[in-house]
Amino acid sequence: MKWLPETFRSRLALAIGVLALGVGLPFYLYVTHVYGQQLVREREQALHELAEAVASVVSLNLEERLREIGQVARLSPELAGARAEEAGAATLDALQAAYPVYAWIGATDAQGVVKVATGGLLVGRSVAQRPWFAAGLNGPYLGDRHRADLLQSLLAPGASEPLYFIDVAVPLRAPDGSVSGVLSAHLHWRWAANVVGAIVPRKSARQQIDVFLVDQAGHISYPDRALGADRVPDGLVSEVPQVLDSWPEGGEYLSVAVPVPEAGPASPLGWRVVVRQPLTAALGDLVDLQRAVLGVTLLASLVFLLLTWWGARIISRPLEVLTGLALRVERGEEDVVLDAGARSAEVRALSTALKGMAATLIARRQALERSNHELEDKVAERTAELARSNAELERLARHDPLTGLPNRRACDERLALEFERMRRTGVAYVVLVLDVDHFKLVNDSHGHAAGDAVLRHVADVLRRQLRSTDFVGRSGGEEFLVLLPQTPPDEALRVAQKLRHAVDISCPPAADHVTLSIGLSEAQPEHNSSDGAVRAADHQLYRAKQNGRNRVESSFMR
Repeated sequence: MKWLPETFRSRLALAIGVLALGVGLPFYLYVTHVYGQQLVREREQALHELAEAVASVVSLNLEERLREIGQVARLSPELAGARAEEAGAATLDALQAAYPVYAWIGATDAQGVVKVATGGLLVGRSVAQRPWFAAGLNGPYLGDRHRADLLQSLLAPGASEPLYFIDVAVPLRAPDGSVSGVLSAHLHWRWAANVVGAIVPRKSARQQIDVFLVDQAGHISYPDRALGADRVPDGLVSEVPQVLDSWPEGGEYLSVAVPVPEAGPASPLGWRVVVRQPLTAALGDLVDLQRAVLGVTLLASLVFLLLTWWGARIISRPLEVLTGLALRVERGEEDVVLDAGARSAEVRALSTALKGMAATLIARRQALERSNHELEDKVAERTAELARSNAELERLARHDPLTGLPNRRACDERLALEFERMRRTGVAYVVLVLDVDHFKLVNDSHGHAAGDAVLRHVADVLRRQLRSTDFVGRSGGEEFLVLLPQTPPDEALRVAQKLRHAVDISCPPAADHVTLSIGLSEAQPEHNSSDGAVRAADHQLYRAKQNGRNRVESSFMR
């Protein structure tokens, strides 16, 4: 080919240069296209995960607020009584002090007149026309963001910016179960900033990532903007990330919308979390990488060319010497020896190198064989150790490390075994569920080390008191499970009293006094699974707790 250089040196340099470009340019194209698409997918996935995390946290926080107000309504019967104004104010003020996000908490009677409220606000006024009151009479209610001008005039008179709230309401019930009013709380909208700000990473601002809370109509309600003043693009309804150029600010954005799981099914909000990032910011790393790869490729090609030119000169030197000697012969010089001065030396050196290489390879092969034998011995030793470790892990997987008793997994397996045996033989067994009374008080008063000592003590007492055919395990926390196979109910009741008495009189030094509450139940063939007797025993344990603790309750006690 006429366009190729004629000298060996030039051709070798050109070949190496083309090779360097051939390696670098495909990598540059990979970074530009394949890695670029991968980076976009990763950014999309990151935005989607962030949106899901924010939506989940918002939903969970709303559920917590709804559950919190419901708990106050259930645990504060004075709010439904005639003396609510006196007894309930302290409860509501304490709740607001603990959670300043509540701007107002109040309880009404069945006609919608506020009987008691934090700060005494709206007391004596009728709120019967408020949506939260009508909905709260029928069940738990969670309202969308809204303005409350009357409440704002009392909380922040003269404020230049409107305040927004979320309503949470639950019914108040009298002792006879009838609805006697509504307990409601107004969440200040700064709640959204607290919740979203806690989950959004700090680097989001640096990466130009925006997070919005959007209502059912598509209006942006967070960050704090006038309700209805800003909207997300109408096409943004899918959880699949997409590139949108219809944002008011202009430019292309990676955008994703994720629905917020409804916290109150009776009053769906239809909120969505929208996360966006400018496409230029999302692909900023790609641009930097493209420049770096292109620069390194060009620099490497240049360096390869220079090194190849220098190396080709050394490689081609014997050929040039031989060419010169051949030209001398052509001119008629007869005493020229066609020897480049390197061939025989190279052959001798190569022969010596090959001999040395052979000797080295033989030595390395012998060393490798010795290493293989040693490795086989180590593998056999490690295999035996692994078998022992697996056996120990199998034991630990079914035993509680603190008490040494079978754990929840082993309890479930034994329950299933006893249940199947009962179904085959028709011989029932008795389930005891035992719980250490006031165990949290032991931990709080004496420390977790004392709590651990109490659990070990109870486990030792149970082991000593039970028969070899009985089963005892730690089913979780301070709760233990005892199975009494082929034991009549009266005998099982006697065993339960014996266990309770044994723990009561043998208090360990780590705590002042330790007692047990015990629930008993006899497994029945009509139970659908082994959980039936456990659930019944749990119910009896709950009765024992309610009836004063340190006692035994059973469905067959008289």
